[in-house]
Amino acid sequence: MPEYTLKQEGAEEFEQARLVLLEDVCDPLTARQFDAIGVSQGWRCLDVGAGGGSATRLLAERVGDTGSVLAVDLDTRLLAPFASERVEVKRHDLLADPLPDGAFDLVHARNLLMHLPARVDALRRLLAAVRPGGWLALQEPDFNDVALSPTSESWRRTWSAFCDAAVAGGWDPAYGARLVSDIEALDLVRRHADVVMQNSPGGGVRARLFAGTLGRFRERMLALGATEDDLDAAQRLLRDPRVTFRSPTLTTAWAQRPD
Repeated sequence: MPEYTLKQEGAEEFEQARLVLLEDVCDPLTARQFDAIGVSQGWRCLDVGAGGGSATRLLAERVGDTGSVLAVDLDTRLLAPFASERVEVKRHDLLADPLPDGAFDLVHARNLLMHLPARVDALRRLLAAVRPGGWLALQEPDFNDVALSPTSESWRRTWSAFCDAAVAGGWDPAYGARLVSDIEALDLVRRHADVVMQNSPGGGVRARLFAGTLGRFRERMLALGATEDDLDAAQRLLRDPRVTFRSPTLTTAWAQRPD
């Protein structure tokens, strides 16, 4: 498995700032997802690849004092402040470490599967942790339609280098487009998916989030032939309010394990 491209080690402050922007984009969709499922008092929930912990917090608010949330990630430093009688934090590798079988009312993962080399196996592992009658809740991006308008040659070269670096780092930048199909291949019922694409001005939250992601990939992109000038030009465009940024399409999907 390639080394995780967005690990915190050595870039803690930068990655924490990027995760805050990611949460600003994703949390409203996740909150609607949990509300649609009906997450409530007493539920036992698992948040896999919990990152900065915002989905864990949303779950903890809903399950109350009679419920529980297990938040797991390869790096739990940002999750540690959430640990409480209601929330357990644990280091966990989804593809290597076991999960309790059929133990959770809800198993949630966001922006996780795109990074994994064995996505079908990962989905099976997530589903196995859901109790009969419980729910699997997922969210993944699709970068296929990311664009800037007006565009430039430097942006096109930067975009191509980003895609190359993402794939070389083990990403599937287009996995969100396959998420629904992969869920349909599982033994699940009451399937639902929301697909959201948004255009917003340069300098907005979504453009700044992508600019931060480009920053994390900068060295990898340079190693694959990108130039400093092109990368700097792309960053200027992403900060320019006269530019329209079409952000990654987000697929938020959930389905129920049969009783």
